[in-house]
Amino acid sequence: MDVEEFEEFEEFRQWTRNKSEHTRSGYRSSLRRFCEFHDMNPRELVLEARNHEPEDPETAHLEENPADRRLVEWFQELTGGDGEGGEGVSRASAVNYWRHIRSFYENFGVHIKEETPKAGRRNRRSELDVEDVEKMADAAPSLRDRAMIWVGFQGGMNPSEVCGLDVGDVMGGLERGECPVSIEKTRGKTKIDHHTWIHREAIDALKTYLRDRKRKEGELDPGDPLFVKRSVRKGDRRATPTIVRKVMRGIRDSVGEDIEKVSDRLDQQTNPLAFKFLRRAFGIACDNADVPTKYKDYWLGHAPPYNGAYQGLTKKKQREKYRQLAPEINPSPTQPGADERLFESVEEVVEEKFGEVGAERVMPEVKNRLEKLDSRISKVEEQKTRIEELEEEVEEFREWKEEMEKHDKRLDRYGEEFREMKRSGHLEDTS
Repeated sequence: MDVEEFEEFEEFRQWTRNKSEHTRSGYRSSLRRFCEFHDMNPRELVLEARNHEPEDPETAHLEENPADRRLVEWFQELTGGDGEGGEGVSRASAVNYWRHIRSFYENFGVHIKEETPKAGRRNRRSELDVEDVEKMADAAPSLRDRAMIWVGFQGGMNPSEVCGLDVGDVMGGLERGECPVSIEKTRGKTKIDHHTWIHREAIDALKTYLRDRKRKEGELDPGDPLFVKRSVRKGDRRATPTIVRKVMRGIRDSVGEDIEKVSDRLDQQTNPLAFKFLRRAFGIACDNADVPTKYKDYWLGHAPPYNGAYQGLTKKKQREKYRQLAPEINPSPTQPGADERLFESVEEVVEEKFGEVGAERVMPEVKNRLEKLDSRISKVEEQKTRIEELEEEVEEFREWKEEMEKHDKRLDRYGEEFREMKRSGHLEDTS
């Protein structure tokens, strides 16, 4: 079965819908292997699994679905039964293939009961860079989640710190059009009060997210939580670390295979795209930009050394060092655009003449230009969000339709059984 013939199957197109070309290619390769091993096409596999009738309905939960049996047989062939690779593939690759086929079946409502095999290696730590973070942020299911990822990365924060932020922690810097924007916070682990910063990408993501919230909720108070739960209108609306971890698991499932550094570790017990690795990526970015260790440690909220080396880290010096990070923590372009270069030049002149207070006042015409650009970006983001919402509604309708079709089939079967019992005399006619 060649590639063109394979992609003619609606089952394959539906399964890989909205997937990147990299993920689509991986899915295609795994499903072709699976189909060739069992000498069946994608449609036959789905129909076999969905039309499976248990021998005893009362013990159906104990019976093996054909999909489970076929997946186990294939995995044993891939690994040779002893982990050496029956088809010349590593156990880690075989586990990756397993995950692909499980995803294929579950896309059509077939639950795989067999647990995913382990790859047989220890967890390794992720070392992500800005390109990886960009892929994760682009896969975020909402404006909130996108902003959380960029703020967490560029601010070197963990989930608790991000969830603990209030609107007032960033409002002043955003309204003044600053870049970078400083954030005062307390590191929970060390109880250290310190500053950290965010740059262009996090600032843009925050502006878009807060603009969307204002449109839905009205004006926001400085004491309101910066990141809120989507489904709660009253009571404690603050997002929680549990929500953050759930979001990151979804991102792992969505784009993990597109990030080469972690694509062979998606079966680990620890999520290789967990939020804590954004914090680690920030530290690596600081090292790559030759930022002095004392600045990096201060921004990360590490406890100061015995000699009090954090003394003298004024906001002016921090701002200079943090700007040094810009190419490492923002996606392309790596150099500031014309608007940002103009803004930085004006700010430097004002700061030199009037100090930090004067530097916080941005030239009105520069701010106006940036706001117009933000407005255009916001409209595109809002359209993207609406499209995503419509896609979710379509998917929910599809699932509901499938459930109704299953219900109709059950009713038809019960009706046929009723008529058969009536014909055979097992059911007394009381009409």
